[in-house]
Amino acid sequence: MQIDPDKVYLYQARIDRDEAPFAQYRSLAYAALNALELELPSSGTVLVKPNATVLFPPEKRVITHPGFVGGVLDALIDQGVPRERLLVAEGQSGEQPQNGHTWEVSGYQEMLAQRRLPLRVLNGVETRPVPVPGGVVYDSYPIAREVMECSYFLNLPLAKCHNLGCTTLSIKNLMGILTSPVRHLCNIQEVDQPFAEGIWRLTESGLSLFEDRFLHKLCDLVAALRSLKMPRLSVVDGLVGRDGTAFNEGRNYPLGWAVLGRNEVHVDAVVTYLMGLDPVVTPYLKFAAARGLGTNRVEEIEVVDLLSGQALDPDALRARRSPKVLMPVSRYSKGYYRRFRSDGSVVPWRIDEVNQQRQADGQPLVPVTVDGDYQ
Repeated sequence: MQIDPDKVYLYQARIDRDEAPFAQYRSLAYAALNALELELPSSGTVLVKPNATVLFPPEKRVITHPGFVGGVLDALIDQGVPRERLLVAEGQSGEQPQNGHTWEVSGYQEMLAQRRLPLRVLNGVETRPVPVPGGVVYDSYPIAREVMECSYFLNLPLAKCHNLGCTTLSIKNLMGILTSPVRHLCNIQEVDQPFAEGIWRLTESGLSLFEDRFLHKLCDLVAALRSLKMPRLSVVDGLVGRDGTAFNEGRNYPLGWAVLGRNEVHVDAVVTYLMGLDPVVTPYLKFAAARGLGTNRVEEIEVVDLLSGQALDPDALRARRSPKVLMPVSRYSKGYYRRFRSDGSVVPWRIDEVNQQRQADGQPLVPVTVDGDYQ
């Protein structure tokens, strides 16, 4: 099936547990990728970018499963891409043997060795400045040379929640193509210093100025990547999803699908919906839609079932939605709180800092709902 740049594609697999073996992840990714006509270039590097920010064991569902990455690589090889043109690349926090976080523990080392393929860690590598068309926070971004020079970019996030991003999917996964210190968009950065006083004050968005700027940074990054004009595809590992903070605090849930597409906003909107959340109010998707990067309304996105080749109507898409809402949570002084209220509205990130600022300004505090599962 040929890829329409605005459509999203879903490949479903059966799963009734919150864990799965390597082979099942590999089978899902292999089948999903082979169901599409990728129009792969005849030369240049095909770069595969998973989410392996912190190298937890794969069953933890903090990283893109090595089996899923292996399935994508096997599909590319079987479609005629020579091994010497394939590169798995990720920028992350580095190995932490004292915490049990290594490429060996994560399963990537063995998976890549079996396929005789290289891994490029995008820490301290050469970067080149890429202008951001319509940039709000950044005018340009330092993007790794390996990404800038690749002929095809495959973005492989997994379906999980995040304490700041709410969901961390194909858009937030792009942070790994930057290098430090700019990569650390979740921090108050040098570019934010002129706004440091009052950065936790709420804005018209209902979020803090810090959070607004973070969301614009993500949008700036999408705009920068798209300006490079190389063909790209996001392929979301959604066999098993994860709620919580994106790290230690979280639980896993069977989802049973891979979601693919070229428009990162459309992919993330559909995946966020399938995770049980509302993409219309999810902050980074709301900002991306307002900036014209895509729509965050699933009723405006055609989702194609790769098994039948037919577009899914609203009822059919709803039937594939997780019966359990995968809720993002964030840490604060009393434990953890849910990022979404029962009415669907969003609670600001770093609520302690927000409320300290509001108290200093003589404003009422923002209430939160404590998540008792993470006390």
